[in-house]
Amino acid sequence: MGFEVSENLRVVFQAIEERISKAILYDRYELKMVLKNLSSMEQLLVARNFCKSVWNIGSLRVLAVLHDANVLTASNYILSLENAGELQLILNDFLEAEFELLKELFIVAHHDSNRAIILNDNLDECLAGLFADLLKNPQLNDLKYIDSIASRDMPNDFGVNLIQKHVRIILDLHKSNTKTTFANFTNWINEGVDEIQFTKEIYNKLLRQSEQDAISYLFKLSTAENFMDWKFYLILLQTIASKCSSESATYIRKYFKSRLSQIAALPSLDAMLHLLLSVRAATATTLDIDKNVTAYAEWYKQNISDMKFVLKVEEFQNIIDLLTQCIPYEAAEDYVEIHATFTISPPVHCGKLVQNYKSKCKMQLAKIKQQKKGNNDNNQSIDIDDSS
Repeated sequence: MGFEVSENLRVVFQAIEERISKAILYDRYELKMVLKNLSSMEQLLVARNFCKSVWNIGSLRVLAVLHDANVLTASNYILSLENAGELQLILNDFLEAEFELLKELFIVAHHDSNRAIILNDNLDECLAGLFADLLKNPQLNDLKYIDSIASRDMPNDFGVNLIQKHVRIILDLHKSNTKTTFANFTNWINEGVDEIQFTKEIYNKLLRQSEQDAISYLFKLSTAENFMDWKFYLILLQTIASKCSSESATYIRKYFKSRLSQIAALPSLDAMLHLLLSVRAATATTLDIDKNVTAYAEWYKQNISDMKFVLKVEEFQNIIDLLTQCIPYEAAEDYVEIHATFTISPPVHCGKLVQNYKSKCKMQLAKIKQQKKGNNDNNQSIDIDDSS
């Protein structure tokens, strides 16, 4: 069924066309009033006409007026687009201004089950691209959009969903296996502290609103089978642990205590590796490396050195056996030195087991020091050759 476009409506079409070609929209209120005074059918035709228009420098501002006048929502406009590349370019514009449009997309993606999959997929791709750009150019660090979509007047379930979406996308930025993670732990934590800025901003603008939900979700994702998102799991955990409230810090400590008890009862090498890495990230809360290592040493003393007082003999044996299996993964001298030198009080008939573990720790420590010495000698040789 066709509809005849009146002369009055043609004038509206032309006015919109003119405004989407200009960077500044001077008569936003007047345009809104014109749109609100149209009939329902005329508004529908205006919406359809805008969806067919080529996206231009002023399109975002005009769409904001259409949205405000209840003529065309941001989600309906995005869902009308068929070209995936064009859609992502438009979403990038959403990230820079008119944040109420972006907020509507997140709300519909959360609540409207019929359209959620398409919108969430597109939003995820858009945010992944943004975070990848912020990794390459940390000085950009423009996350103003979060202030609008994470407003405190939003329902709690929406806020939690928003946190989980951002955490999930950030974790997916880098993949590595556990062995590589141990080898790069210190470098990654230093990178997170010194170079990567957007994770701190996301904590300040979003995660701090519900710290324990963010922490719980991090732990949930990181304990999944075949987990590979280690780098940003550790960086986010370190970021939260270094800034969080005392209640959240207690929550993290209780999680580690409970996790150790679970591992003692149901031994798992992957779980033990996860615990060691997690504790190191959560205790690296200052810019002073010595203080961070000391904080880990305190955890080790309280939870490993004295574990005979809280674990059954079989559980104690399980933990020592798992720690022994973890030794080949260890690459950081400071942490291995703690394992090698701190006393572990053994229960009856477990002395040799502990002795064997500490002996292997000392061997690994010597190996790490020898490799470090070899690398230093090679660097010195190169320096001599270059100066000759």
